[in-house]
Amino acid sequence: MRLALAASLVQLLCGCAAMSSPPLPTPKDFEALAQGAPTQPLQTAEARAQYHILVGEMAAGREQPETAAREFLAALELVADAELARRATALAIAARSEELSLAAAQRWLALEPAAADPREVIASLSLQRGELAETLAQCRELVRGHPAGLADGFLHAAQVLSQVSPDRADGALSVMHQLIAQWPELAGAHHALAVVALRYARLDLAEAAARKAQQLEPDARSHALLLVGVWVRQDRIAEADARVAALASAAPDAADLRMGYARLLLEAGERDAARRQLEAVLKLDRRHVDAHYALGVLAFNDGDHKAAQQHLAGLLGGPRSQEAAMQLGRIAEAQQQYAQALEYYSRVHQGASAVDAALRRAFVLARMARMPEARALMQSLRDKLPQLATRFYMAEGELLIDSGDHAAALQLYDDALQSDEGNPDLLYGRSLAHERLGRIDQAESDLRGILDAQPDDARALNALGYMLLTHTPRLGEAETLITRALTLEPDDAAIIDSMGWLQYKLGRPDQALVWLKKAYAQFPDPEVAAHLGEVLWALGERQQAQAIWQAALRNHPDHPALLDTVRRLTP
Repeated sequence: MRLALAASLVQLLCGCAAMSSPPLPTPKDFEALAQGAPTQPLQTAEARAQYHILVGEMAAGREQPETAAREFLAALELVADAELARRATALAIAARSEELSLAAAQRWLALEPAAADPREVIASLSLQRGELAETLAQCRELVRGHPAGLADGFLHAAQVLSQVSPDRADGALSVMHQLIAQWPELAGAHHALAVVALRYARLDLAEAAARKAQQLEPDARSHALLLVGVWVRQDRIAEADARVAALASAAPDAADLRMGYARLLLEAGERDAARRQLEAVLKLDRRHVDAHYALGVLAFNDGDHKAAQQHLAGLLGGPRSQEAAMQLGRIAEAQQQYAQALEYYSRVHQGASAVDAALRRAFVLARMARMPEARALMQSLRDKLPQLATRFYMAEGELLIDSGDHAAALQLYDDALQSDEGNPDLLYGRSLAHERLGRIDQAESDLRGILDAQPDDARALNALGYMLLTHTPRLGEAETLITRALTLEPDDAAIIDSMGWLQYKLGRPDQALVWLKKAYAQFPDPEVAAHLGEVLWALGERQQAQAIWQAALRNHPDHPALLDTVRRLTP
């Protein structure tokens, strides 16, 4: 029986002659309901279930997923409703509660034994908890019950086993080996094992499994392409190129085959090899939309705006028109052709890029000294998409800080925090405004507020450490904070820059140089350029320092930290 919320509310508010239970709560009792206790006894199972569903819906509406999940599970002890079990599972997962997620998924599976989704949840959670027997049982049923056959069932199981954290890799692979033992001559089983091994960077095992799949099904191209993927991860690009060339020579869809390989290379960071494949695609099909788009993005990222425009301009009006317009807007913006950038961004009104394009429009308006229009656009976005309000507040605050209107930025963040108290993103933004206004104590208070709630927030640790380093003599405390941030996020360029600048302030320029070169290679930001140049200057490498500064000034002529460094050190 599925108990619809609408029906429940009608019965609760209006009464129902067919019900044998005592009168249910009136509108005056809703606050008591919200506190979790009915004001009158509920005698029938249906009435008690309706009560739990109502309280659960109220909790879900208040973004309290754990409470909602618990209430739905309480209702499910009284009624059999697969849809309610599905919702309870989703809410429990949103609440990051393993216990509730497992209980809800098990109830869902009991009500809907043929459903694959609850088996996925149970298998994944059991694997994360180290309960391999349960994981194996659920994966075995996923394989057996897949409507497309055993091979697709193995791929389904592989996807589930690939979702857990790397520290559970041994368990995931153990389950795969036990599954294969039941179907040792199934090529799809070995293919699936290779997929899981590749996910956890067990490259030798992935190669052996892919080769076994090929041996069992020598004519299946999917196994050959999987092996190519393993070779890419092993940095055996020449072998992968040769294998793809051989496959393409006999393939009627050679262009699409090479395009898929190019995507694989891009995911692996093999840009030059990917570019070669994309150019080969265009030789086969000079109008291939995806190849032109990928080459356009590569050219833009390489700073070759002319080549990027050549690849992207022809895509306007086609299936990738929105994405092409977004990229052309970025090119025009980088070239300071702001009116043209606005025109391109205004074409992007659908898909994942629509919000990004609207934000870019606001930044372009601000650069054109049209700040009231930029702020009006931000307000309009908040009205239309309230679920993204924090993102828009942060973007508007950045606009105001970049323009030097720090007081307006502070007021904006104060207003936002009135309705979203304690939001870490808003506190972080307000700390920047406080810092720019010289209110270091208030900035520190906001960052401490974030860390009180989230002690491992690397962004806040780094921001507080860098602020103490820059504005106070508390270098020891700054070192503790930045070191902790770096431990949490060892590849973050901003934190690496902070560590380099810390070493310089501690009188260790040689160590500082190592850190700052690494940061600049990852992220050639103007502030990183200012720091790296200053360290080089202190070490006597003045020509190199000036070259780095001049390169940064060409793209960021008004950056305050960069300008201050150059003016302070150069005669």
